[in-house]
Amino acid sequence: MSNFASVVDKIAIRETIENYLNFLDAQNWSGVASCFTARSQSQYNFEPDLLQGGDGVVTWLHSRLAAYLGTDHALSNLRLEVDGDVALCDSRVTASLLYAVGEERRVAVRAIRYRDKLRREGDRWLIHERRHEPQWQYDVPAAALQV
Repeated sequence: MSNFASVVDKIAIRETIENYLNFLDAQNWSGVASCFTARSQSQYNFEPDLLQGGDGVVTWLHSRLAAYLGTDHALSNLRLEVDGDVALCDSRVTASLLYAVGEERRVAVRAIRYRDKLRREGDRWLIHERRHEPQWQYDVPAAALQV
């Protein structure tokens, strides 16, 4: 593979990861599902259940994120290894999750490691295997927005 083709693949893979995060924060569930292969298998939060396909991921995420008033998932870095039509991606994300406890608003900030195997399908790279691994978190009161 040429150096140029490798760079193009890495940009396309990063775009898939960024699309997933943007769709997640927008609660665009069909967009989230579109980032996965039809036969993908994913595990979130070290739970034993294997989520099947993008629809399985969406069902799990939708039930977990319903309690939040808003989310922001920011990609901090990723490492990619491309081998033909398969790629390994190890990425780090900081998730900020706004929620309410009675009248109080709070923000949980969580570091997440994603270990993904992606496959090229046509002109797109899609997540085929995912491990979502929370690393640590902290929780603080939310401050009023000052604009």
